[in-house]
Amino acid sequence: MKIQNDIKLVLNPEIFLNLIKCVENAFPNEACGLIFGDILEVPNEQQEDDYFYHYISRKFHCIPPDKSSSVSFLIENEELLHDIIKKETHESHNNKKMRLISVFHSHPKGTFPSFTDMDQMKYLDYFSSINHEFGNKAFKNLIWAIMDAINHEINGFIYFEREFQQVKILRRKN
Repeated sequence: MKIQNDIKLVLNPEIFLNLIKCVENAFPNEACGLIFGDILEVPNEQQEDDYFYHYISRKFHCIPPDKSSSVSFLIENEELLHDIIKKETHESHNNKKMRLISVFHSHPKGTFPSFTDMDQMKYLDYFSSINHEFGNKAFKNLIWAIMDAINHEINGFIYFEREFQQVKILRRKN
């Protein structure tokens, strides 16, 4: 799988701890949630007209799946998802509007996407190209953060330019 060095997900310590708590509360089943924040375009000082994209986490919602499973997560409650996304993207947080930047879930072991995960990543990319009430780009270029339920290692992936790519997840110290 290609590694995408221009895109990074930045997690603050509080959000990282909330991810762990979400996973521990769901164990032995998969946990899931949504991470909201901002996407910063950072100039690449080594190359003119080139940029890095930092997905900066600001808020996390742990969402109980509709059906508990140790091999997949399923959220069929579209009304709940709609309410969470609408609330977080329309309310200000530190005087900034946030956007959905990541879909989070856990695996009982490992941090790489399953075939089901990859199908969902493709679907959300397609979903972002059609008209709907979330806005055309609400689900475009989301990072999928996957945490190992045992050792809490975390990995990030994005479906970008029609291919699956791994992205780095950085944990802030403060």
